[in-house]
Order: sequence, then C-alpha cells, then structure tokens
Amino acid sequence: MGRRKKNNNKIFIIFAIIIFAVIGIVGYLTLHKENKAEENKVAAVEDKNAPVLTIETDKKIVAIGEEFKYQVSAKDDIDGDLTSKVEYNKIDTSKEGEYEVNYAVSDKAGNKTELKQKVIVRDELKNGLPVLMYHFFYDNEKYFKEDNNWLNIKDFEAQLKYLTENDFYFPTWDEVNQYMDKKIKLPSKSVVLTVDDGDNSFFDLAVPVMQKYKVPATSFVVTDWYGYKYDAELQYVVWESHSASMHAAGANGKGKMVNLSYDEIVKDLKNSSEILGGANIFCYPFGHYNDTAIKALKDTNYLMAFTVEGGRIKPGMNKYVLPRVRVTDGNSMNYYINSVS
Repeated sequence: MGRRKKNNNKIFIIFAIIIFAVIGIVGYLTLHKENKAEENKVAAVEDKNAPVLTIETDKKIVAIGEEFKYQVSAKDDIDGDLTSKVEYNKIDTSKEGEYEVNYAVSDKAGNKTELKQKVIVRDELKNGLPVLMYHFFYDNEKYFKEDNNWLNIKDFEAQLKYLTENDFYFPTWDEVNQYMDKKIKLPSKSVVLTVDDGDNSFFDLAVPVMQKYKVPATSFVVTDWYGYKYDAELQYVVWESHSASMHAAGANGKGKMVNLSYDEIVKDLKNSSEILGGANIFCYPFGHYNDTAIKALKDTNYLMAFTVEGGRIKPGMNKYVLPRVRVTDGNSMNYYINSVS
C-alpha cells in the first residue's frame, strides 16, 4: 500500500507539472498575441506617411507595336520596398493614341499613393534618325558670335521649346544602338542632340536651358580642354568622347587622329573614356577618320562614331562613319523644324 501511494503521488506531481506548463505556454502565447496586436495597432496609428512611388517619367513615348516597360518602384519608411505591391493598368501598344497608366500602392497602415503616367503610342520612325550637331552658344554679354558654329542662346531655347511642346522623343544611346541593329523601332519625331567640344559656353548657357525643358544632350568633350567639367551628377548632360588630345592639326591638312599610330590612338581613346567615366560613343575631331582610327575605336569598345557629314542615321549603316544634321546660326525656325521632322 505504501509503495502504491508513493507512486500515485509521483504521478500526481508529474500531472500537475504538465498542467502548469500547458497553462504557462497558453498564457504566454495569448499575452504575446495581445502584445503583438497592440504593437501593430500602435504602429498603424503612428504610421501616417504614405509610400513613395517613383516612375521613370510622367510622359513616355513608344513606337507602335513596341513593348511598353513599366519602370516603377515604391518604398515605405516602415514597410520597406513595396515595388512588388504596385498595381497598374496595362496599355495596348498595337494602336496609335494617347493612354494613361494609373499606378497605386498602399502600406500596411492603409496609406496610399497614386501616380498617373501619360503614354503616347506613335507610328515608327521611317525617314531616319536626325542626330543634331551643335558647337558653341552666345548671348552678346559674356559670349559673342565668332562664326556660324555659334548659336544664339535664344534660338536654342526656341528650338527646345518646340521639341518639348510637340512631344519629341529623345532616345538613349543604347536605344540608338538597338535601332541601328534593327532590334527595336523608334517612334516618329525622335531626335538626338549632340554638342561638340565641351566649350564653356555650352555649360554656362545651354545646360540651364536643357534643364529648364528637360531635354538631354550629349556633350562630345575634348577632355584635354574641358575634362575638368565632367560631372556625373549634372542632369540632362550625357558625356561622350571627342578625344583626349587628338583635336589638333596633323600633317597634310588632316587632323592629328589620322596621323597617329594604332597604339597612340588607343591610348588617347582609353584616356578620354577614363576621364568621362566610361565613354563608348565617339565624335571624330574635324570629322577626319581612317581604317586605323576605326579599328582602334572597335578595339576599345566604342559602339559608334560620328563624322561631320550631313544626313540622318538609319538601320544597317556603318556605325563608325555616321552622319549628323548641323545646326548653324542664322537658319529660320521653319528650317529647323524641317531638319527634325
């Protein structure tokens, strides 16, 4: 009897321990759940900041039939990256017209952000891409006209105003390269602006106008002259090479570039690219080139090169002898419109 009673006591103690353990666990879980709910409630009350929704641009232009890429991101100060939570309607690019994409995202607290984006679907570019060639700018105050390569800054502003008001598209060099390879189509009314040399008048007069109208332009910089101007953060300026020190006279009335050896050209091209943070588009000094220059450009990973010859670029052209459309002082606005239309 004594042994049985002792065993019963042990069983009772073990059973009691189990009961208390279960009660403790249940109590802990319940309290934790209540605390978590309270924390979420407090966080929801305190979170009054809506997520930040970012799109590439408030207006996008695409060629008919080309894929429209929805470049959007969303971040919240508490919930973090919400890009995958962004909702938007899709558009049909098989038909010309103007469309609207509505983006929306909400955080856990219910704060919501919405943005609208205008999308213009246009017929494809059919008569070639005009790559405009500028040089210098004057205002008759600090800078003065020396020849027809100097453009009145008021005329430059009128030109950019026309381009923006008429919804011109400004493709990147990557898009131009794909266009040349027949991989993509560009929308009609596409244009690229380039400015040779990297002169101070460009930075002092033209860049503020570009920023005002949000129009990008490529500065083909002679880095031995103006390389100190390079600024990766300067908005709307695309930095590409006009050589490091080859913009100088050589023998037989030709530029220095076509009088140098392959190794000398390669050294110059690498130097220029390094200063400009990795240039891969080139503009020949004086427009002079030869087979050695072209080989050096290819071997140093330059994708294309421009001359001073007139014309528009088209798919299938030799990428290393591309023409441009010269913009000179004294031409009428109608002349300019015809140049880019």
